[in-house]
Amino acid sequence: MTDIIAGLATGAIYAMVALGYNMTYLASGVLNFAHANLMVVGMYVAYWAYSAGGLPMPLVFAVAFLLAGLAGVLEERFAIQPLRKAEGSAELVTMVGVATVITGIIALVYGTDALRVPFFGPDGTLVFFGTRAQPLDLIIVAAAIVLAVALELGTRRTRIGLAALAQIDDREAAQLRGINVGALSMWGFAFAAAVGGLLGPLLVAKTFAAPSLALILAVKGFVVLVLGGVGSHRGVLLAAFAIGIIEALGARYIGPLYRDIVVFVVFAVTLLAFPQGLAGGRKERVV
Repeated sequence: MTDIIAGLATGAIYAMVALGYNMTYLASGVLNFAHANLMVVGMYVAYWAYSAGGLPMPLVFAVAFLLAGLAGVLEERFAIQPLRKAEGSAELVTMVGVATVITGIIALVYGTDALRVPFFGPDGTLVFFGTRAQPLDLIIVAAAIVLAVALELGTRRTRIGLAALAQIDDREAAQLRGINVGALSMWGFAFAAAVGGLLGPLLVAKTFAAPSLALILAVKGFVVLVLGGVGSHRGVLLAAFAIGIIEALGARYIGPLYRDIVVFVVFAVTLLAFPQGLAGGRKERVV
């Protein structure tokens, strides 16, 4: 059970990345592959606060939220909007380029060494039913569940969420119905990026601050997204917890060097059985 709880916490981190992908996809039709980098930006804000010392925690979270949100707006305005009429995978390649630029800036300012930042998290260990758990692990799991539930409700029961679903289904028809898809895209990027930055200081105590961490999170988040189903918040959460538990048990019973191999084997087998993801569904269109 101790390994399972630790696996759930790791899966919750992957879920937060994949939920960020979902937010930008539903709002603009684009997967923001720089989302993990914006979470790392929030981690370095926490490192800046930890180094400075004495900064109030609410201020640190506010700075991370605003800085990442501003970066999201700049991404959408200068990397996505000019390519709306481009064909092929221009937007995808551009977002990979943006992620590379953010990683390079962080490495230039702070270096490439991994930094431990004990910024947030209660001390001590909880023991219940013979199981040991870190309070921070439980907080991270709870945060992922709350975020997934909030996004699910927001997508299905609010006007903005329904507008996002409409533009994903047919962007031109949504525009004809009066939906401002440009504003929806910009605010979707801004909100997703701000949430990612806000989560950075929470996660850095569980992981570490390093430019290379963004690539690891981006890949695992993408695996979770495909496995759970693009656009499905519930599926993403389920897939993330499954991946986290598989990693933890694989490291325990097979060896830490093979846990990624186990994850990708399970990923491939699952996609063979469920090509649309665990919570995805086939769409039929009359042509």
